[in-house]
Parts: sequence; structure tokens; C-alpha cells
Amino acid sequence: MHMSSRGVLLAAAGATLMLITAACGGSDGSGASSEKKLTFTSYGSGYQQAQAENWLTPWAKQEGVTAVQDQPTDYAKIKTMVDAKRVTWDVVDTEPYFPVGVCGTYAEKLDFTKIDKSKFPPGTVSDCAVPDAMYSLVLVYDKDKYGANPPTSTADFFDTTRFPGKRLAPGFASGGAIEAALLGDGVAKDRLYPLDFDRAFRKLDSIKKDLTFWDTSAQSQQALESKQVDMALVWSGRAYMAAKNGAPYQAAWNDNMLAYAVLMVPKGAPNKDLAMSFIAYATGADPQARFAEDQPYAPINIDARPQLDALAQEWNTARDDVQKAGFFQDAAWWGANMDEATKRWTAWTTG
Repeated sequence: MHMSSRGVLLAAAGATLMLITAACGGSDGSGASSEKKLTFTSYGSGYQQAQAENWLTPWAKQEGVTAVQDQPTDYAKIKTMVDAKRVTWDVVDTEPYFPVGVCGTYAEKLDFTKIDKSKFPPGTVSDCAVPDAMYSLVLVYDKDKYGANPPTSTADFFDTTRFPGKRLAPGFASGGAIEAALLGDGVAKDRLYPLDFDRAFRKLDSIKKDLTFWDTSAQSQQALESKQVDMALVWSGRAYMAAKNGAPYQAAWNDNMLAYAVLMVPKGAPNKDLAMSFIAYATGADPQARFAEDQPYAPINIDARPQLDALAQEWNTARDDVQKAGFFQDAAWWGANMDEATKRWTAWTTG
């Protein structure tokens, strides 16, 4: 199976089942129906570890629940479990387009009497999912190479005359390169959708000889740290980690593409009430702030106030100026058009 962009972004090395017995006294392993249990699935690595430490474990302890973790997120597996009526996952961290596209069929509608949707950024909540972490696809450039006249916006990624050099972009359809190409061709950020594939791929053709791709976000970070490229479209969290490790890259935030992960409940989840309780906790102000202090993602609760050092604040996508300069990737459009976009992307990259 081709892993989704978010799966590529955060995939774990391996898919070991992890158990956290956070209930008072733990589980006796008998599977008794009196046991309160919730299974949380995400993308592994430090990302899921921070979710567990700041959301899952304290919530489970507070509620007297046995918390189980699985990984990685897998859309085909969700569909298979629901179709077979053998759902074992209760809450799953996904890209927003998935629950939007399958709301009511493979995703449960959320209980907004328990989850306060007034605390999320406008446009990020759907009937079947709420955001849990925010990041951005942003143009970064080698400040040593471009000196006093650096790129200032995503459109400059496509100007090889003023800004010659090797470029790096996401290697999958939903990664943001299509949106970036349209910005580079003069489309305003509030007029991007529906995406014009023909126009986008013509623009991408214009820089194809200077262009390489990353398939995993780890690859993008490595490319920056080893200075393999002069400019790149990368996730803000990976750019932050590269900068933290000494890579000489700076962000041009104008027209950055804001994106977010969401929490959803598979249709027929065995512990739906507990799932709503956990989602309400995980998206609260304090758990969101703690998570943002552990991982280079911005909190989505508008009341969250993480304590960030100067470098983390430089890459913080929750900043007002970053938000105002950017736009949100349209999850509803991608939910309806992912298959077609992937076909077009594959044809272009292999053609």
C-alpha cells in the first residue's frame, strides 16, 4: 500500500504494538467486560510518544482506563476493520481529508456536547474529526547562498532566473507541490481550489531539471542538514529540527501552506464514549501546550500557551504573522479528489 503523506511524514520504524497500562492497578489481562479500555493509533516515533506522554497517559490515569497503543495509521486497515465489523481502534490520528471523505461510513460523527469545538481555528473542524496538531509546508532557503536578496514567498521557488539552484519538494500528490506550483503561476492563495492540474503540472515542468523530491520527512531534514539543496518546500517541524542541528536555512512564510493532523473515531469503535472523552482531553489547552513543548508542532487549541525557546518560536506556525501569511490546505477538496490527484501526480513523476 502506498502510505499517505502524513504516514510518510511521521511513519514509525516498525509497527510494534505498545501497551500502556495506565489504569489504577492496570489490567488483569482477563478481557473482562468491566475493564475500561481505549486503543489509540498514530504514526509512531517521537510524535506518538509525545502524544502518549502528554495526552493518553494522564487522561487514562485520570479516568481509570487501560490505554493501548498501535501504529502506524493505515486507512486501508480502518476500512477493512469497519467492513468486517471487527473494529479494534478507538481513536486514530489521521490526515483531515480521510475522515472528511468517509464521514458516517468509516468514521463516527463526533459528540460536540463533550468536545468544545469553539476552541479550534476556523475551518479545521468537521463532523467526524477535530484537529490535534498544526504544521506548515514552507519555503526554506540557504541564507548563505542567497545573502541580502533572498526568496520571500513560495512563488520564488519557481523563479530559477533570480534564484538559481537545486530545489527539493514533497514527492506525493497531497504534499503541497501542486498548490505551490499554482502560487508560482500567479494564482492567489484564496483562489487555489479547485486545483487546476494542467496549469500546475505545466509550472512544475518549468523547474523539473532543478527539482528533486523527498518521500519521507526524515529525508527532507537530512537533505537540509547535509546542504544538498539551495531551497526546499518542507514541513516546518523538520526545518526546525534541521535548524536546531545547525543547518543554515531560513523560512519565507509568505503563502505557506498550513496543514493539521486530526483525531477521528472509526465507525463501530468498541469504546466510543471513552473516545469522545479522550479527544476532549487531548485537545484541551494544557495538554496541547505540553505537546507543543515536546514536538515542533503548533497547538490547535486557541487558549494553549506553550513555553517555547527562541528557535522554536521562530518556527512556530501558530504565530499570528505566519497564520496571516498562509492558507489552509483544503481538506474537503482533497477528500473528494485524492484518487484523481494521485493518478495525475504519478503520471507526471513517471512520465
